[in-house]
Amino acid sequence: MSRNAVKAFRILYALALTGLNAAVIAFYTLWQIADTAAINRMETGSGMDVAQMLPNSNLMWAAAHGSLIMLIIVDIMAFFQVMTAFSSHGKVVYNGKLGPAIQTTKV
Repeated sequence: MSRNAVKAFRILYALALTGLNAAVIAFYTLWQIADTAAINRMETGSGMDVAQMLPNSNLMWAAAHGSLIMLIIVDIMAFFQVMTAFSSHGKVVYNGKLGPAIQTTKV
């Protein structure tokens, strides 16, 4: 792959990861707001009105928290991938060992 293609892929990867972060955080925030409002509606007045609860609230809770946990894991993996790429910049693997990109030869 050419250098321009690699740079373009890295930019697209960063944009996709940023978009995924925004989408999951927005989903989690909106779910939290809706769940809190539903619980407050259910508990106001006299007694508890179970009809005011969100439908499938347990499944929505699992989806919201699971997506947030998976996003954190993906972000950590991306961070380590970037750190690995920067730490090995200018180095090449020779026979299983990491060495400089340009090998010096003796004349």
